[in-house]
This record gives sequence, C-alpha cells and structure tokens, in this order.
Amino acid sequence: QIAILASGRGSNFDAIAAAISSGKLTNTRIALVASDKATAPVLAKAQALGIETLIEKDQDQLGSALLGRQVDFVVLAGFMRILNEKFIQSFWDDRGFAKIVNVHPSLLPKYPGRAGYRQAFEAGDKVAGVTVHLVDQGVDTGPVCAQQEFSIENCKSAEEVEALGLTVEHELYPKTLNWILNGQFEIKNQEGRPHVQSY
Repeated sequence: QIAILASGRGSNFDAIAAAISSGKLTNTRIALVASDKATAPVLAKAQALGIETLIEKDQDQLGSALLGRQVDFVVLAGFMRILNEKFIQSFWDDRGFAKIVNVHPSLLPKYPGRAGYRQAFEAGDKVAGVTVHLVDQGVDTGPVCAQQEFSIENCKSAEEVEALGLTVEHELYPKTLNWILNGQFEIKNQEGRPHVQSY
C-alpha cells in the first residue's frame, strides 16, 4: 500500500494511477492521496478515482494518518514541503533510508532543490534529467534509484525543458516504482553515494 503526497496538479499521480490500472505497476494500491494545499487539483483527481484524500499541513498528523492506514511506502509527487526528521523516522528502514520515494527534476547531485529544469536551461546545459531516489535526512541526498537524461539543445525556454522533463518523469517514475515497491533492490555505494540497484 502506498500514499502519494502532492502539492499541485498531480501529473505524476496520473501516471502512477494509470500504471497501476494497466498492470505496469504491480502489487500496488494507492491507499491515500494527501496534500498540504486544499486547492491542489490532485485531490479532485484522486476523488474521481475513488481514492481517499487528506488535506494536512502538520507532518506529525500526516505521519500518524499514514501509519494508521498501514502505508508501506510514501511516494512524493510534487510535494513542496521538506519532510521533517520525525516523519522520515516513521518510515525508516534499517538498511539506511526511509520508505519514501521522490522524483527530482535534475541529474542529482546537480541542481538540488525545486528548480532543476530552469537551472539547467539558464546554465546553458545541453542535457537535463530526472532522478528517482529514496529519501534520507538530507535534501535530495538519498540513494539514487534511477536517472534519465534528455537533450534540451533545442529548447527555447525553461517551460519547454519542464514539459520535456515531465514526459520523462511520467515514464521513469512508475517503471522505477515497480521494482522499488516490490522490494527488488539492494543498496550499493557508487562514486561515494549510495545507489539502489534492482535485481
């Protein structure tokens, strides 16, 4: 069982829900979609699919709500708040990470924080990318699960980069979640940073 945390339109929620419906994401049920914003469009999308929703800004309350629903993994999909240590510890795994997955708009460790696509465009980079990673106590520092780069040489604006990035996210995130949520991985150190390898 997973809970999806989102603050906005929920395009990655759409991709994950579609992957579950089509059988590409197996053995997975969305128990709850939670948001810190009452106006987030993702809430209406979830309700339309008959999925329980929750509006909660307090992370202690949020953590209790997820644990009370026997959530196994927390999936971040455009959740704009940094999770506090107590919340992370609630889902901590003895292998050195939390059972929380995030999708990030850059090839980490490059461009941590929110505006990865814009930063790549403004820096004149030829490629941008997407990272799926597990969460630890740092900001965007957890073990890397998957990365995919894409060319932005022909992009005329940061918005074009973001649009391309979202199409990559919507394919990479559900595909990566399928083996993470089914426990088919191990953690290995790679270039000084833990990476998650599927098997």
